[in-house]
Amino acid sequence: MLGPSKVRVALVGGGTIAPLHAKYLLASPSCELVAIIDPFPPGKTLADSLKVVHYQNVVDLVSSPSTKLLAVELYIICVPSALHVQVATEILKTAKPKAILVEKPFATESASGEQLLALANAQGCKVAVGHHRRFHAAVGAAKQVILSGKLGRLIAISGVWTCKKNEGYFTAAQWRGSRAAGGGPVWTNFVHDIDVMHYLVGSRVTRVWVTSTLTQRQHAGVSKGDQVEEGAAMMFQFANGVVGTFVISDNVSSPYGWESATGDNPLYSQAERAVDCYRIFGSQGTVTVPDGNLWTYQQEEADRRNLEIGWNVPMSRETLATMDLIPFQQQTEHLARLVAGKEEPICSGEDGLAAVKVCEAVLRALDRNDGQPIEI
Repeated sequence: MLGPSKVRVALVGGGTIAPLHAKYLLASPSCELVAIIDPFPPGKTLADSLKVVHYQNVVDLVSSPSTKLLAVELYIICVPSALHVQVATEILKTAKPKAILVEKPFATESASGEQLLALANAQGCKVAVGHHRRFHAAVGAAKQVILSGKLGRLIAISGVWTCKKNEGYFTAAQWRGSRAAGGGPVWTNFVHDIDVMHYLVGSRVTRVWVTSTLTQRQHAGVSKGDQVEEGAAMMFQFANGVVGTFVISDNVSSPYGWESATGDNPLYSQAERAVDCYRIFGSQGTVTVPDGNLWTYQQEEADRRNLEIGWNVPMSRETLATMDLIPFQQQTEHLARLVAGKEEPICSGEDGLAAVKVCEAVLRALDRNDGQPIEI
């Protein structure tokens, strides 16, 4: 007896993140990578190395005799950020898939992102966004602690993403120094962090205050008005009343940032000891991520000291247990269930758009440089 058929997947784009998607698609018990679409050499090279059919564009795939019989159900879009909306729109209009995954950022400006969501909703296509940190075991464990009530009422969250991108990072690809081209740590890095903060807090940012860090470098070939930011200090107000802070910089020497803390990205050197990059503060406890420290008071200890629970009672530390799960692998299997109608997106198009709107507000505040809040 034949088992359930696999979800047929096309990978759009053959650049930096595409091989990682391909790796877990090829290993998946639920998905089958049937095509790679890319008009540029990296896509053809990747397709040849994996022995997967290559197409120049979506029209070629859809009109191919082989795909007319077995239509692609899911498209994973991992083209350059500025092309996300354009390519996703072309796919929706040409191929009519059941679902699409758009890599982060969902869009580089929210207006076009809203138009893309409207088109997808009109066609009944489910949209997921590639904020894969939601599938990380440490984030999942922290989310479960929050939902369990062990932290009490959430009050505040703080985060940090810091590292030192050297000159070679920018000379290897000139767009990385250009704000208009989608470069800079806000679009490249912070967009992930704000999505995690939205997910953990269970609410979205409605107001931001931002000030810039000191400027230490200039990028040759990029106009003065288009130079990317190096970093910023931010304050947030969430819709549910939680407040937050965040510091970002790609020009400091520091291990405090997601990639260094987790080792998720082999391009970053992992910190030799556990560090955190998010701290979630509640009325009854605090949890740090990704090192998974849960700090709470124990009534027994307070009673033993004949003290009221509070600042003069030692806190108890518990390390959260996590399963050894690979975020991209978990995301791939989730997408199969999404296409099958068994789940809704863990990170929806609306979630991705919310992160985009915060990034837009941060950049607007940096441009204004007046210390005034930006409403979202």
